[in-house]
Amino acid sequence: MRTKEFFMRLGFLLPMALWSIFIFLVLFGIVANSFGAETSFFCTVYCIIGIALFVTAFFSIIYCQAKSCWNLE
Repeated sequence: MRTKEFFMRLGFLLPMALWSIFIFLVLFGIVANSFGAETSFFCTVYCIIGIALFVTAFFSIIYCQAKSCWNLE
């Protein structure tokens, strides 16, 4: 079993990826606000984009690491 390696990789890659997405969303929000985006944009489109990015990154990293550690096909 390569459980220890799996969790070590997750402990490194998952926070790094989620932090990168967070920084991207902050910069995207600053640019959108400077171009005149209002609360309707931030409460609808911006939130949906953010949730989709976080969920996709979370599950894709877990899948890739599981595939790498246990040679899943």
